[in-house]
Amino acid sequence: MEKTFSELKNEAEHLLYNIHLGQWKKLCNLCKKDVLWKYNHNCSKGIIDKKIIASINTIIEPSKVINFEHIQYYIHKLPQEQMIITGVYCIHKYKDIGIEKLYFDYTIIFSDKQACYVQIIGNDIPVKIHRVVSVTEVIYNMQENEILYIEAMGDHILWHCRNTIIESADSLKNAEVKLSKDFIRVHRSYVVNKRVVTSIQRCSATIINGDIVPIPYKKYVNIKNELLKE
Repeated sequence: MEKTFSELKNEAEHLLYNIHLGQWKKLCNLCKKDVLWKYNHNCSKGIIDKKIIASINTIIEPSKVINFEHIQYYIHKLPQEQMIITGVYCIHKYKDIGIEKLYFDYTIIFSDKQACYVQIIGNDIPVKIHRVVSVTEVIYNMQENEILYIEAMGDHILWHCRNTIIESADSLKNAEVKLSKDFIRVHRSYVVNKRVVTSIQRCSATIINGDIVPIPYKKYVNIKNELLKE
């Protein structure tokens, strides 16, 4: 029976928390034997290796972990009965004076109720906020990681976000200069958040919500390389 979104969220939290607690035996029950791991620039397959363990423990010693806080998440169904969950979480840890909060981006793909891909990226940069005024004069304060892609539509643009679409009277060029380097111009009418691209195929990229964004044939190789950069 397929997991509900709530069950999947709880499973992801349990997995991530146990990674930081160093509970590697528990991870074996949550992950497939050939699970792919990626932590910042380190990769491994199968049992999580010592290099990745050392990298995680360098930032947060398991004994200093206090609490896990799920900041936000997004879940999407993939083909072949797979589910992807991606988002941001925070680990609270003891410091000499008080408590420190460390933020991480993550993506986990579940297949047959177990994780087959786990990616964690240390996020030391505070979340950037964009103020967007819609054509109906509603003001939105959007976290940048909530933005999937932006689409030009005549004299207006559409902000395709995780939970909504906002139409504003602005140009793609003006919006692009305010965005971080995670956003790539893949087409004259589209700027894409590379962190939410789930697959790249010739002349298009698939976004985490299932939308497909075109890529010009002549620029495909260069754009593909930009989207794959860390």
